[in-house]
Amino acid sequence: MSGDRRPWSLERQLVTFGVLAYALSWAWWIPMAVRGDVARAGQGWPTHLIGLAGPAIAAIITAGSCGGRRDVATLLRRCLMWRVPMIAWVAVAAAVLLALLAMLVADDPTESLSYSGAPELGISTVLFVLLLNGFGEELGWRGFMVTRLRTERSLRDTSVIVWLVWGCWHLPLFWIVANFRDFGVAGTVGWVVGLFFGSVFLAWLVGAARGSVLVVALWHTAYNFATATEAGAGGLAAVATMAVVLATVWIMRSGADGPEATAPRG
Repeated sequence: MSGDRRPWSLERQLVTFGVLAYALSWAWWIPMAVRGDVARAGQGWPTHLIGLAGPAIAAIITAGSCGGRRDVATLLRRCLMWRVPMIAWVAVAAAVLLALLAMLVADDPTESLSYSGAPELGISTVLFVLLLNGFGEELGWRGFMVTRLRTERSLRDTSVIVWLVWGCWHLPLFWIVANFRDFGVAGTVGWVVGLFFGSVFLAWLVGAARGSVLVVALWHTAYNFATATEAGAGGLAAVATMAVVLATVWIMRSGADGPEATAPRG
């Protein structure tokens, strides 16, 4: 009987989610690598963006398996959760301002909307990327993994665990995305270090936003447009990265973990 079903342990939930996230994303990315496909800015095909939805799908499947429809509904409601403390919206606004600054300083403003693997859709490109990149990643990494880890672990430990899993998940992108292929050794080291600070900041942000996936998806998307487009490359990307580093240092030194984000229990 369903009423006799034993609850899943945290470890089982996280392992199931991680395996599914890798399997779903890599099932799209590895064939791209084998074919020699490379996703480039402003070109909608070939695209790696579909693979970015893997963590979101993995989170929904795992939530449904361990908690049923109620757990899935709770997870999805957090994608529309906008009533959060003001500090969370300040963080989003800062990322949006950086993205707008990239547009203002660019020789060609359209460069700020030219995103790897996304077709040229004008301002609609932002919505396209928000859906696949923003919600695709954040429903899984922060909406599912971080919120569950934070029920038992500190912000620091949670951030390190997610950084390792999240970072390794990106590996195929170094073969199939032009931006990643151009990193070189120094760029790759910088990306790994930056991803660590991003992991800490986003783990804090989802807690400060009381578990809102909407907030972290918006921040992630705005930050990427500010740093990962041709308009944002170079100096602005360095400024944005340093801002995240400084914010993360403040978070860790002040113990400003934010409200603990609890996993939906249904």
